[in-house]
Amino acid sequence: EKRQVDDNKPLPLDDKCLHGVLNNGLTYYVQNNLKPEARAELRLVVKVGSVHEDDNESGLAHMVEHLAFRGTKEYETFEVIRFLEAIGARFGACQNAYTAFDETVYFLQVPIDKDGLLEKALTVLREWAYHVRCTDQDVEAERGIVLEEWRQGRTASGRADEDFFTTLMEGSRYAKRLPIGKLDVIRNCSPETVRGFYQKWYHPKRMAV
Repeated sequence: EKRQVDDNKPLPLDDKCLHGVLNNGLTYYVQNNLKPEARAELRLVVKVGSVHEDDNESGLAHMVEHLAFRGTKEYETFEVIRFLEAIGARFGACQNAYTAFDETVYFLQVPIDKDGLLEKALTVLREWAYHVRCTDQDVEAERGIVLEEWRQGRTASGRADEDFFTTLMEGSRYAKRLPIGKLDVIRNCSPETVRGFYQKWYHPKRMAV
């Protein structure tokens, strides 16, 4: 049976999807799928991307994504990556996360045929949501990695893509807020500014799991 879709309303969810909002404002979605077999696909979606940045924050949504893999309150430096290695998952910023104009998304594929792995993976999502470590040392260490990613994007095709998006979205905030950010901001932003950005935007009401 076909359902009529109202263009003025959000697309309806699959009837098999359980969803709701927790008391703290976090939205959740749970759906059983037969494939991939014995795996759970986890997502943490944060409603913050490059268009939410101020001029002095251009690139900080992406930098916070990187910092999430460096360390958190519970997980020491690169301990999250070691956990991902141990369960055979792809790992690392850009492998398990991306930053776009409107959102930052973290994702994990976790085996559920071994006790405790799903629970530990959920604690990783919790740490990313609330406890990313943004010390002065962390920011300085990650700054160089983000700068190198910026440089790698300065190929002919990368510059052509940037020109295309800038022209396509001319006149809008999107044209001035490519997710990779501005070189000057990446080089010179203070750790305090990075911490402030994380604390300002990473709240349960802006998140879904």
